[in-house]
Amino acid sequence: MAEGSWEVTQSRGQAVALRVGDPGLLAAFVAVGALLLGFVLYPTLRVISYPALVDYLAVPHNARWIAAMRNSLMMMLLSTGSATVVGFLYAYATTREDLPGRRVFQTLSLLPLFSPAFMVAFAYILMFGRQGLITKTLLGLDVNIFGWHGLWLVQTVAFFPYAALIIGQVLEAINPTLEHAARGLGADEWTLFRTVTVPLARPGLAAAMLLVAISVLADFGNAVVIAGNLPLLATEAWYRIEGLADLTGAAVVVSLLLLPTAGLFILERVWVSRRLYTAITGRGSRLVRPATPWYFRWPLVAFCTVVAVLILLVYAAVLAGAFARTWGYNWTLTLDHWRLALVQAGGQLVNSVKVGVASALLTSIVALVAAFLTSRRRYRVERALDVLAVLPAAMPGVFIGIGFLLAFNQPPLVLGGTAWILILALTFWHIPFGYQAATAGLKQIDRSIEEAAADLGASGLRVLTDVYLPLLRGAFAASFVTAFIRAVTNLSIVVFLVTPRNLVATYSILSMISGGFWGAAAALTTALLGVTFLAVASARLAISRGLRGLPVG
Repeated sequence: MAEGSWEVTQSRGQAVALRVGDPGLLAAFVAVGALLLGFVLYPTLRVISYPALVDYLAVPHNARWIAAMRNSLMMMLLSTGSATVVGFLYAYATTREDLPGRRVFQTLSLLPLFSPAFMVAFAYILMFGRQGLITKTLLGLDVNIFGWHGLWLVQTVAFFPYAALIIGQVLEAINPTLEHAARGLGADEWTLFRTVTVPLARPGLAAAMLLVAISVLADFGNAVVIAGNLPLLATEAWYRIEGLADLTGAAVVVSLLLLPTAGLFILERVWVSRRLYTAITGRGSRLVRPATPWYFRWPLVAFCTVVAVLILLVYAAVLAGAFARTWGYNWTLTLDHWRLALVQAGGQLVNSVKVGVASALLTSIVALVAAFLTSRRRYRVERALDVLAVLPAAMPGVFIGIGFLLAFNQPPLVLGGTAWILILALTFWHIPFGYQAATAGLKQIDRSIEEAAADLGASGLRVLTDVYLPLLRGAFAASFVTAFIRAVTNLSIVVFLVTPRNLVATYSILSMISGGFWGAAAALTTALLGVTFLAVASARLAISRGLRGLPVG
């Protein structure tokens, strides 16, 4: 029996070796598989298995955890619904070619994607809180923004861009001939919107709702800043560790959180992706979309303007907070907050950049190699590698953070207190984004190029480095920048893994906000924003130069 098993294993190994073409790529396959097993699957199993069965059975008897589950579900429904509606209307407006200022509106909607997770909540406290510039100073109101209503507003503004991006792609793909045909049959704008646009956009709406729902459930940054005393699963894990040193309770809570996020992720991957693919397939059209009637166009402009103002208020509040001497009382300008932030946390900002660069580089390399190895998916072992590569997308950041805390603070691999535990946790949480970008890029490259290189004697590694990598430089750069921005702005993972030896900027900002040092927090947040925007600008420049350097024809 053992001999037969060995023969099967050997034959599968030979099949994989045949697929990758040479021992070098086989070694790469083994290395990537080992990394994903060690830094994705092992921490996952560590979290789930850490509590005893009796700890899970005690969940129904824990009133606070039941409240956290109920509140998390409530916020998911509220914020997902509002963010998807706002995202749909915003996408519909900005895909109308005759909408005044649509390029500006599109650009503004992308800003929250490059910002720290807690920034919207912090900014709205500055604007609409009890010491808020708008509520107290301008309107003289005493408003308590903390709680579910404040979190609802914040999550709507923070996550509607995800919905707008997905739905916008679907709306752009709708053939304009359908609108012309409906108009030719006498349909007015409302009938066209109700009977053509909305039905064709349903797959995008479903995909957007699922993505936003996952993001809302996993939202730690906004919740920890503005939710107040509202128990939520994402923040309850942090409170269990920070306040009670209860690792077992934290593991139970994040395991409960994993169930709905993983379920939503699987639903999106298995069902919505197929529906979305079918909805946008078909021949393109050079027809221009019909003009939008004025009674539709100008209300859409007004709506986009209101949303744009809500976005701009976020950045205006943080920038103003960095220079106002005492927020809500003394509005004279000062640089004291900058001195405090840079003296106390300047090194932590540098640490964030170092961790972000290392994490982004590792993410891009591992994701590219994994995508290359699984691009044909002929064997089960390759499909298993594909599952491991996308698995972290189903995991909330708090789950990853606690997973690495439990897995790598004891032998055989002790990483606690070092920068490596941050780098590796962020790397493997971001692998799915780089992996999907590389996979999409590989699908655009004809297989004959690889075959021609192999006929000329190129090894598998040479094909990857000399053929695919130059052609995928845009995908590689996009993966790097996305991973870098998400790493330097992350809070949900690093909050569980930092120590006085490896502090980063986002943790310091949270400490400043909690301690009432709002000016210093605003200054450090502004500096962090500068880093992210500089990264985006550099990436755009690098990609444009890279594309000019590619051969034509």
